Amino acid sequence: MQNIDEYINDIMTQNNLVKINDNLYLKKYQIDVLETFHIEYKSCASISEILFLIDEALESDTGDTDLLEEVALQLQEFNYYHNTNK
Repeated sequence: MQNIDEYINDIMTQNNLVKINDNLYLKKYQIDVLETFHIEYKSCASISEILFLIDEALESDTGDTDLLEEVALQLQEFNYYHNTNK
């Protein structure tokens, strides 16, 4: 039972939103991935700017970028549903 509780707490912590600036919030694990790839998300004013930096990193990095691609897809989906006029 202890392991399940620890696992649930870890998942909840990783999904906590962190305020980057007045317009931008990211999940804790998204921040961890961006920091792993040395993406300067703190200087960005929008998700679109972060996506641009992610695209640049994906083009230049030949290593294992699966986590970064996953974060990019999540941010693209969020950006579409929250910032696109329908």
